[in-house]
Amino acid sequence: MRQRLRAATATLHDQLDAAMGSMPVGNDASFARFLTIQYAGRELLDAGFAEQKPDHIDVPPSQLELLDRDLASLGHKPIRIPGNASFTSPAAALGAAWVVSGSSMGNRAMLAQRRKHGLDHANAFLADSRMPTYFRTLLPVLAGEFDRFEQDQMIDGATLAFTVFLDVLARSELKEAA
Repeated sequence: MRQRLRAATATLHDQLDAAMGSMPVGNDASFARFLTIQYAGRELLDAGFAEQKPDHIDVPPSQLELLDRDLASLGHKPIRIPGNASFTSPAAALGAAWVVSGSSMGNRAMLAQRRKHGLDHANAFLADSRMPTYFRTLLPVLAGEFDRFEQDQMIDGATLAFTVFLDVLARSELKEAA
């Protein structure tokens, strides 16, 4: 199922990586922007997980407190976007959980880059071990048997998660341009 999720969301994943990857983590101002986008997207997704738990696994751990702490240490406040991500089924929530937890793999690389630049502050979110642990727990779940409808629902949930982050990013760019 991981391969199917990856193939179905590759374009969205590439768009998000290109946009977020252009924010240098060795620069606190750009890093604060990255954290702000993470916070807003995670808040919407966390609200969705509160309403619809993923199939066969608990909800991903919330990292909002860590993001808020990191933003505060950089002198920034989180942005809040009203609403939530609404998952149509437990399978859709599982697809979104794959996106959220999978993003933690890149956090380790970002943390190493920040430390290489001598930036040992505002790293609670990047250093959090709960999400990579959750991701490792999620992988065997994704290796399970799912019928075609459940697989399509998982893809819908993963697509929604990527879309949430892309929407938050677009809103933040519009706000900066204003």
